[in-house]
Amino acid sequence: MNRIIGIDVDLTVCPSDRGWWKWLYEKSLSQSDTFPYFDQCTVEAPFKYNLAEYYENKDSAFDYWRTLEYSQFEPLQGSVEKLEQLSKYFDIVFISAIKGLHNKEKYYWLKKHFPEMKGYIATKEKFLMNDSVVAMTDDRLDNLQGFDHHKRVLYKTPYEQYVECSVGYTIESWESLDVKDFCEYLWE
Repeated sequence: MNRIIGIDVDLTVCPSDRGWWKWLYEKSLSQSDTFPYFDQCTVEAPFKYNLAEYYENKDSAFDYWRTLEYSQFEPLQGSVEKLEQLSKYFDIVFISAIKGLHNKEKYYWLKKHFPEMKGYIATKEKFLMNDSVVAMTDDRLDNLQGFDHHKRVLYKTPYEQYVECSVGYTIESWESLDVKDFCEYLWE
């Protein structure tokens, strides 16, 4: 067994936030004209990570995640190719939180798009994998703070972070990831 790279799923390889934006927008049409559009987000003015804060009926805003159908999404551009390249040197294990009953849906989506994955772990306590991985790639600093500094790999998204946490490596996008450079970082 090779050394393991942990990879988050939502917003790291799957654009499930786009689906939530659309779902919330459709819900908000009858309630408010102030719902922000995804393409208005910038690094200088990031959106709140909890998109429900833009939605008047916050109680039902998380229903989206309980019934999410991953089959509606294609992987983030470049993620399939880069993880396939990385799988030549490391075992790829997806470590992701779930809400509701979409665990099987997420697993089958990953198997379809990332056949080289060695495993899938569903947990909110990702930090428990600290001793098992050489790196954990996630879009949320609060998920990474439980990992040793050099194992923290941030996948950048246009959303606010709620904790301060330095990282060892940052991926701006899968397309821009230099696999050789990343491997050299992990082998240091």
